[in-house]
Amino acid sequence: MIRPILTEKSLRLMEEGQYTFDLNREWTKPQIKFFVEDLFNVNVRSIRTYRLPRQLKTQKRAIIQLQGNQTLDYSFAEEE
Repeated sequence: MIRPILTEKSLRLMEEGQYTFDLNREWTKPQIKFFVEDLFNVNVRSIRTYRLPRQLKTQKRAIIQLQGNQTLDYSFAEEE
């Protein structure tokens, strides 16, 4: 499960090449990196993760920074 987050803060981060996603809590950073690189055909520079508050125990949020001037196009993910 991977879902893009579209909030004011995440939109501001997108301008800097950083993208925010909700993920399954059990995923590790190497798994997240492999999945994002495979799904979107980009190179990941860094990943920062944090857990959401108690009411959403099953999710983790990740901020993914891409290398260079790469961008993500996840318009297809919003349609699902």
